[in-house]
Amino acid sequence: MGSVTNVIDTHSHCLPLVDHGSPDLETTLRMIEAAAALGTTTICCTPHLYEYDADLVQTARETHRETVAAVEAAGIPVRLLLGFEVDLTVAATAGPDILRTLCIQNDGQESSTGVLVVEMPFTNWPPFFEETIFRLSTGGLTPVIAHPERNDRVQSSPDVLEACMSAGAVLQGTSGSLTNVFRKDSQKTFFELLSRGWFSLLASDGHSTPDYTWSVGPMLAEIGNRLTPEDCELLVNVNPARMLEGKRPIPLLPKRAPSRGRRLFG
Repeated sequence: MGSVTNVIDTHSHCLPLVDHGSPDLETTLRMIEAAAALGTTTICCTPHLYEYDADLVQTARETHRETVAAVEAAGIPVRLLLGFEVDLTVAATAGPDILRTLCIQNDGQESSTGVLVVEMPFTNWPPFFEETIFRLSTGGLTPVIAHPERNDRVQSSPDVLEACMSAGAVLQGTSGSLTNVFRKDSQKTFFELLSRGWFSLLASDGHSTPDYTWSVGPMLAEIGNRLTPEDCELLVNVNPARMLEGKRPIPLLPKRAPSRGRRLFG
């Protein structure tokens, strides 16, 4: 993964028993230790929130505190932040006060970064998508669209994302899209979005299986010949750090040839 040694992973399902990401604390510690070995220093734990459930949110907070204590006891030098990967329906219907509590929290549950990770649906294009992104942005939040490369409409026509980006969305590509679970169409679209310079973040989307997703290391190794070291640093360190400080990310320069239709990637 080149010279990137201070990775901030903005999307991981490493918390144990909160969703399907990790089955137990032992697996969680293995995931975090492996990520640390490949240069990760901060992980944003983002369990799925398919519908707003106050009990699940509280469980996630308690599990986060317990996991932080276990990581510290194990001597693993990784900071764990808590957020959620919220379903688009939650993002569209929850009130602003609730949404702010679902954003990535910079220090425990006391300081919201305003960064809200929104799960991109795998199929179809919700009619209220752009309006929801605009409402979140004008409400002072930064909506991060997780793995847009997996959506079938984006795969057939990436241009549909332009309205969301204009409304304030930040696009986050994830390691899972390069695994065998999604690989063919998702990988092709991943490289297309990367070549356009539309990704502002790369993250692991870590689950216990496959272990390819435990950190961004394997993904960076796979795409490293397509990005400069400075690009890698921008996507997994500089931009994540900026966003956790409440700043907008720095755009990635396009990687495609000027002539329309000619692709450098894919």
